[in-house]
Amino acid sequence: MMSSPSLATPLNKNRTADVKPIRLQLDPIRLHEPARSKLSTVETQRIMVVFDDLVQKMELIEMLPVIVSHADLFKNVIDTETMNEVYRHEELKQAYETNSSIRTISNIIEKLPQFENYTRRFDQSLSYNANENIAYHYYIQQSIRNVLRRLLQHNRFDAVKLILKNNNLLPPPKDLMRVLKMLRDSAMERFLTTPLEEREKVDQMKNLNIRLSSNEAVIAKLEKELSDAVAERDAEVSQTLGIFIFLN
Repeated sequence: MMSSPSLATPLNKNRTADVKPIRLQLDPIRLHEPARSKLSTVETQRIMVVFDDLVQKMELIEMLPVIVSHADLFKNVIDTETMNEVYRHEELKQAYETNSSIRTISNIIEKLPQFENYTRRFDQSLSYNANENIAYHYYIQQSIRNVLRRLLQHNRFDAVKLILKNNNLLPPPKDLMRVLKMLRDSAMERFLTTPLEEREKVDQMKNLNIRLSSNEAVIAKLEKELSDAVAERDAEVSQTLGIFIFLN
């Protein structure tokens, strides 16, 4: 029984010596695809939730005017109280765009859950129009928060988006939305890729670029050789044709 440890030790040493570092081998065709399918830490999951919430809220904001214009389509999806909040928000936004006085929309802003008489906070050093502009921004922020909270509270986003899509009413994404989605996808890819995999991607991209440059050089050389051979053949044909014509 005492001999087993002495026999096991050199065996383990030999095995350890034979072990080589494992290098990932990424398929060049799938070089840009993440190596994993799930986020590994709670922190990365939270970051992606923030991204998804932001994209979802931005999409909803773009949908609001269409929802108001086609309210009948959403009778079974959006309750009356929430729909009234959407109407009020659009009225508030329209009043701001037409430079209406804050006094003319007091019936709208007083119904906001976070209402406060913002005119009490007017800065005396600013003009009345500048103060009204600041107040409008405050009320619109509170209004859109209220609308988004109500629409997202009961997971209505997917149902609303599906109705718009089925009726060809889905608004085209703006540049900001495209940038946000690209940023979200880029972050997701980075979170699903380990540093080792990222380094291997960089190495493989360098190798591919080197191969591409080498292949381009070979192709250029072969094209030149082919062009020279064609030119030489054409010269020989022309010369033979000239001799044939001369002899006849």
